[in-house]
Amino acid sequence: MQVLLDDLPNEIITNTQWRRDLSRFDDGVGTPRNIQDGRGFRVAYIDQMANNFQMTFAQFDAAEAAMAHYLRMKDIREGIEEENSIEDFPQPHVLGRGLYGSVALFAVDEFFLEVLVERAPGTSANPTESIARKALAMLEAARS
Repeated sequence: MQVLLDDLPNEIITNTQWRRDLSRFDDGVGTPRNIQDGRGFRVAYIDQMANNFQMTFAQFDAAEAAMAHYLRMKDIREGIEEENSIEDFPQPHVLGRGLYGSVALFAVDEFFLEVLVERAPGTSANPTESIARKALAMLEAARS
């Protein structure tokens, strides 16, 4: 997890330029309180229009624990899910959209990943899929 945290970029480019929002959490890194039997962190990014997104990465002792956390988070997002809708994403996954944001959830072996985009409707194109791809690539690079 530390390798992943150390390698997170200061900027992520999608349809806009996102920069790490180091003011959002102490030292720029938040600790998710809802992770049981694992360890994780949350980081925030902001764009020039003050749109925000957060990425949460967690590692559990076993794939079953990561899947249990994924299912808990999926239940929280119930009603806005598009489950396993993108073939080249790890399975299972959920993409969800609501009035004020969107989310992508993944369980990859003993890892859990969440991308939460907090945006006002219509202010910009939805970058959730693109950011999720970048986050998955960061996770894969840290694992190798």
